[in-house]
Order: sequence, then structure tokens, then C-alpha cells
Amino acid sequence: MGTFCNSQSYIVSLQKNRPSSLITSHGKDLNMKHFYFSLCILISLLLLSSHANADVIMQTGFEEQPRETPMTRDLWTSEGFQPASWDNGLQSRTKIDDSIAAQGIHSMRVMYPKGEFGTAHTGCQISLLFPSLNEAYASYYLRFSENFSWGTTNYGGKLPGLAGGENCSGGKHCDGTNGWSARLMWRSGGKLILYLYDMLKPDTYGLDVQLTHLDGSPIIAERGKWYHIAERVKMNSTPDLADGEVQIWVNGEEALLLTERKFTTNEVKIDNFYISTFHGGDDEGWCPTDTCYTYFDNIKIGTNYEDVALQSCPKPNVGPDQALCATGKATFKVNMTPDYSIQWVKDGERISEGNDFTTSTPGQYIVVADNGHCSQNDTVVVSENIKLRLQKSEHICSTSFVTLNTQQTNDGSISFLWKRNGKAIDGNDLPTLSVKDAGIYTVSASAKNCPTTTDSAIVTSGLLPIEDVRGEEGQTIELSVATEGAFCWRNAKGDLLGNGNRQEITLAAGENYIYVNDENGFNGNVGKKQLTENAWTRNNFDKEFMQFVVERELSIDSLSIYPTKELDATLHIVNEEDGTVVFSQTYNGLKGGTEARLPIGAKLKAGHYHIDAQGTTAPLYHSHTDNDIQFPYTIDGLISLTGCNLAWINNKGWYMLFYNWHVSAGNYCAATPVKTTGYNINKTSDTSTDKLSIYQSGHMLIIEGTKTGQSISITDRLGREVTSRLSNGEKIMIDMKHWSNGVYVVEGRQILLNKQ
Repeated sequence: MGTFCNSQSYIVSLQKNRPSSLITSHGKDLNMKHFYFSLCILISLLLLSSHANADVIMQTGFEEQPRETPMTRDLWTSEGFQPASWDNGLQSRTKIDDSIAAQGIHSMRVMYPKGEFGTAHTGCQISLLFPSLNEAYASYYLRFSENFSWGTTNYGGKLPGLAGGENCSGGKHCDGTNGWSARLMWRSGGKLILYLYDMLKPDTYGLDVQLTHLDGSPIIAERGKWYHIAERVKMNSTPDLADGEVQIWVNGEEALLLTERKFTTNEVKIDNFYISTFHGGDDEGWCPTDTCYTYFDNIKIGTNYEDVALQSCPKPNVGPDQALCATGKATFKVNMTPDYSIQWVKDGERISEGNDFTTSTPGQYIVVADNGHCSQNDTVVVSENIKLRLQKSEHICSTSFVTLNTQQTNDGSISFLWKRNGKAIDGNDLPTLSVKDAGIYTVSASAKNCPTTTDSAIVTSGLLPIEDVRGEEGQTIELSVATEGAFCWRNAKGDLLGNGNRQEITLAAGENYIYVNDENGFNGNVGKKQLTENAWTRNNFDKEFMQFVVERELSIDSLSIYPTKELDATLHIVNEEDGTVVFSQTYNGLKGGTEARLPIGAKLKAGHYHIDAQGTTAPLYHSHTDNDIQFPYTIDGLISLTGCNLAWINNKGWYMLFYNWHVSAGNYCAATPVKTTGYNINKTSDTSTDKLSIYQSGHMLIIEGTKTGQSISITDRLGREVTSRLSNGEKIMIDMKHWSNGVYVVEGRQILLNKQ
């Protein structure tokens, strides 16, 4: 449940709705010799792979290769590719990885050793040849490792792309006879660019062209996330014309259309996919600060966009884990359409195929569904005994409920008992449990022939602190929130009930939910997102600092700085109205040449502040002359970063030192659910009241007729729980000696306590 309330010679053309008629078939551009050569190659490849598209020239998802094996020339050949005569780094810096994949179960992992740069010591190089084309398409999945370093003091590295002839690159002049290359690159912070060597590049090195989203913002790759890259290159039609094109899509979104390019003056066309990836650059400033990796998957070369376009396909659902002790065997079935081939994999080996699979061998199994264009997989565990797999911790905030999942079957062969803080949760014997309250949750699972096993999870919550209520049907009860905020209340249908800290409701019959949230809660970022290549250094920390205005109470949770080398950074936040330091923290041993994300946790009231770095032991980077630098950076009604304390710095278009501030205010989590229970004291329950004998003997409350495992709750007239008991099938006796006089409710029946 979410929140309810308020409800030059080159031209870069972002033609986002480019008509499909501009995507031409290779058959219109090839001469007859090349056409028949291409046709023969295509027929051969179709015989090699029944999964290839009609116009796909080459493709691989690395699925046939043994895990942890270097992706050498022989393996590329076995995949149907034609490697050129030169390669670099394949044996020592590539491996088949079976722990991370965009599709299927394998990818190619490429290593970039710490402190190294250039082609000799980082990444890998190989050209994969195909018959010359006037227009060609290529695609691949790309992922940067979670610790990926963009560089030390210079940020950039090469990524694969289409090329032709001698693959002109490396600072060479492209004269029209020595080839060309259209690789990609990463730049500072993960910005993705086209890095083009052609006849019209304006400088010694390749032309950088930023890839952008539909709104014009730069595409910035995040570490640990897969990106689908597709590229199209069309050659200039004659030696004299500059009518070539490069087009790129990222995750299916057009990110670049570069027109009026000139690649060649001779017969060189598009004839290879150039896997050329390394840090650099030509000096140590380009080195990664940690040994890191890229992952590549599902490489395709084609002649139409449809051959290489991002393909989405359903993920097979193999179902929950199974225990052999319960049934003696584990049986699985996936439901996929006939155009999918289904493979079952264990320990990297294919052991079966087809939608149905049965085993009596414990282990982890992967099912792979592949239709030739796209593949997805799912994983299941078969164990000797019941193996519960709860997430060890859950936090309730982005949704109103979280689901605890044992990952076990719900076929009735296993019984489950859930508890919260040691108290049994009545009425739930399923392998999953939806919860809205913080606590320690435990689950026990048992089955015939299986030993009982337990697991637990700690659930924390950022939701508003408000308790569930019980009472007589039709009773009016006031709900309240004991924190500051602008609250709104709604029923489960979304109808607005009221605003403010308090809300009266009339209890309806049975269990229902009311939802409340802080409509002014905020959780987000402000300021320039990251440092760019337009970076200078600064160490005048006592004279130059950033100023900002807080408009209502908030927390600055974290921000980023960019050290020039290893250093200790000290940050201060100062209230400019009275000069008091409201935050001061030193962060030791920060690495140079990479983003340092610093936890702040400063709670600030409305006012004027500044933040400085006095005491920092080495210079920090800051941005200058970026086109997007424009103060103030503002979240309306919350915070405004107004710039540096020196007007001349703001006028120069500089951004000083502190990036991507994360701020929060109020309760920004999803709507908080409040369970309301209304009962009718004139009605009896088949499962509780009419089968229970409830009476008093002196100051003892006695309950008879309960079932083993039944949870009995005693509340006051307002529905607030006083105590509860879990029955062992015998008489329950509760001492009421210290209870106050009044009405108490036991399973819908009122008990009057009147001590003399």
C-alpha cells in the first residue's frame, strides 16, 4: 500500500521517434559478391545454431563454455565467431562466470587490475570478423562490478563497438584508408559516451559524444546493474559524401543519433565487432583504485535492428524449495510456451530438458528458458530435510507490509507455526506471512519423516507508531499519531477520512484497515549529482564553503566528496545566524580518485547554514564550467543550496566540493496500516465464544474449552490488548489481582471486573 495523499561538421540529433523506414536491410547495400558470401556465412551459422535469427550473423551467451574458463580464441571460434589474428588479455584477464548473468547462467568476466592502465595490463582486446557490410548492428549486455573504479585522477575506459578495416584508434589520424572505430567509453562517475574515430574527428583522439535519455540528461551507468547496449553504424555512401551515421540505444531507449559522418574513402566497410576494453588513457592517473570487473553477456551481430533489439521474455517459475524427507522426491513443472527450450542445470552441467523435472538428489537446480532471442532462469533448492530461507532482516518503509517467505512448498506436506516476539500468530499455517509490525518473527516447520526446523527474521519499521484497535461493532474510537507531521487518513478503498494528528472512526464488523501517512514526508536528493571531467582542485577550506537554507526541520543524511588522494576529511555545518557548529565529523583514510560517500545524519531546524571542510588534509575536487551548474539547487519548501560564500565563484559557474546531498524530512515511508476489529457481543463465534467457558473465581480469570495452540487475547473496552495466552489444551488461569476495575473482552465476550 503506497502513500495516499495529494494524489560543426558533425550533428548530434536526438530524434527519439525515428521512423523504422530509416533502418534498412543489408540486402539493398551489398554488391552481389558480398551478398553471396554473406548468404553462405549465414547458412553455415544457421546450421550451427538452431536459435539464431535469420539475419543474425553471430551471437553468444557463453552458455556452452565451462565456468571459470578463460574466453580464449578457440572458445570464440567454437561459438561461431571468426577472431582476427591479434588478441590481448584473453587468457589472463577473462573468465566465464556462472554467478552473474544478464540472461541464461553464464557471462564473460573481464578483469582490470588495481594500479594498471592500458591494453597491455587491463581488460582485453579481440576483433571478431564478419563479411563487410554497409550497415550493421551489434548489441551486448554490460555490467560494472559493485566496486568498479572509474579511474584515479583521470576517469575513462574503453568498451566494445563496431569497427572496420584497421580499426583506426589510439590517437591515429583516420585518413579514410586505415579504417575507423565506433567504440563506447565510460567517463567520470559512469557516464556512457560514444568514442568515435572517423575522418571528421576534430582532435588527435576520438570524438566524445554523450549518450542521453529522452529528456536530454546524460546516461550514467550504475555499478552492479545490467545495461543493454545496441549500436547501429551506416557507412558513408560514396568516398566524397559525409552521410554516415552512428545510432545507439541503451536499455531499448534511443540514446544517440549521430549523422553526417565520414568513415572511408576506399572499400573498407563494417567488418568486425571490436572488443576493446581497458582503463586509459596513457598514464597512471587512469588506473583503477581497486581490482574490478566488467561483465558481458549475449553478444549479437546482425543486419537489422530487430536482430539486436532489447528482448523481454517471461521468467520461468520453478516454484518453492522442496525437502526430500517429506515426499521422498522433488517434482517441478514450469509452464512456458512451446517456442521455449527448457534446460535443467546442476553444478554447471545440463542434466535434463523439458518442462517437467523430478529428482531425489539434493542440491541447487537452475531452470533456463530460451527462445533463441531471450533467455531467463530461476533457481530452486532441493534439500534432504526442510530448509527454511527467511531473509534475516526486513525493513518496512517503501511498502505498508512486507512478506516473510520460507521459500518452502505450500502443498500441505509441511506444517508451519509462526510467532512474533514469542507469541503464536493464530490462523496462519502457510509458508509465507505478511506483516506490518516490527518484531522478531520465528517460524517452525515440521512434516512426517522430517525433523522440525526453525528460522527467524528481525523486522524493523519506519512506519508511524500507531497501535491496532479492537472494540464493539459501531463503537467510536479515536486514533492518534504522537509525532509532528501533516497527516491524512484513508480507508482501504482510498476514500479520505480526514486530516491531522487525530481521527475518529466507527468500528465496522470484523477486521478492517485504516491507513495514515505524512503527506509532507520527503526522502530524496539535492545538489549536483556528481563530479565531471571538468574538475579542478581546492584546499581553501577556511575561506570557501557552500551555503544553504533550511525551510523546515529535516535531516541531511549523506553527501559525496571527491578526494584528490588518500586523505582525512573533516566536515562542519555551521548555523550562520549565531555561528554555532551544529555538526562536526572527521572521516579518516578516504581513497583518492573516487567518490567518497559520507554519512552525515545532521538534524537541522529551519535557518541559514554553511558547510565547510576545514581540517581536511589534502585538496578536494570540484566542478567548473559545466553547462548544468546553476544555483540554487532547491527542493521546494525544504532546502535550497544557494552556492559558495564568494560571489565570484558562483559567477564563474563552479560547483564546490559537496555533491548529491541525501535529505529526509517527516515520515517519508508508505502509509501506515492500522487494523481495526469490531465485534458484536450479542453474536457467538463457532470457533471461540460458544465453545469456551469463561468465568471468574476471586481475582482469577478462568478459560476452559480451548484447543492446543489456540491464541487467546484479552483486551480492554477500547480494544487495547492487556494480555494473551497460548493454550496447551488445558484450563487457562489468569491472575487479575493488579488489573483495574472495568470491562474486559475475551474473544468477543465482555467480563466485568469489580474488585471490592
